[in-house]
Amino acid sequence: MFLPQNMRIVLVREPVSGRFGMYRLLAQLSNNAFGVGWNGVDRIAVLTFNKKRTIATMIIVDSSGTSLVRRVLNSGRFDIELDEGKIPLSYTRSELEELLRLDT
Repeated sequence: MFLPQNMRIVLVREPVSGRFGMYRLLAQLSNNAFGVGWNGVDRIAVLTFNKKRTIATMIIVDSSGTSLVRRVLNSGRFDIELDEGKIPLSYTRSELEELLRLDT
């Protein structure tokens, strides 16, 4: 996978619009709208899903800049439970790979 080994990976468990781009997601991350508690300096990858769980969007902030990765399912859904007000989960790199690769 494209993530460094020592990066914090967070799964936001509230639905986030699949139309949001890099700048909108970065603004929400900076304003702590996701409840992640990012300090603006540390390396972080934040994974969000839309309400229908067909679009996974990940914003990655590291020393080389900010990146946005999106995966759209034409059929099926990601096997993740979303609800308003749920606390974000920390993931390991292998758990993230398994979620994005197998749950389609």
